[in-house]
Amino acid sequence: MERSHSDLAAAVFTALLSIAVIAPTEAAARTANIWFSVHATYCENSTCEPVTLQISAGDNFIISKWGNHRETIRIVNIDAPNHRARCVGERESAERATVRLGQLLTGSTFTTARVSTDRRGNSIAFVSINRRDLGHQLAREQLVWPWEPKHRPWC
Repeated sequence: MERSHSDLAAAVFTALLSIAVIAPTEAAARTANIWFSVHATYCENSTCEPVTLQISAGDNFIISKWGNHRETIRIVNIDAPNHRARCVGERESAERATVRLGQLLTGSTFTTARVSTDRRGNSIAFVSINRRDLGHQLAREQLVWPWEPKHRPWC
């Protein structure tokens, strides 16, 4: 029985994710550190290059480009649940959003449209995969909320 390329990629991604998810070592720990890398193609100004993306939350990732260039991107139009939440429901939602962001970006060709920077110098941007807005996709799947000026609690 032959497996398709996408089936094989999904199986490899799932296996790597199970290794990359590090559970809290103590019952008192309030967060799980989710940090994994995926490969994609980043296009900017009519040129594209392979990049490695480090995913640690459902609304941001770090682009690592050739020449040791790193840039943190925060997706502008969404509000994702936080891994450091007080309730289990938000932590579980944060994990689902993070995993899905990684799945959508794995092997993709994506672009960004920077809007501004935050106080830490991270880029705040719209992210598109195949001309489709990534934030809208995550919101449609009800993994994140569309961004609003007033933060809604997840718990």
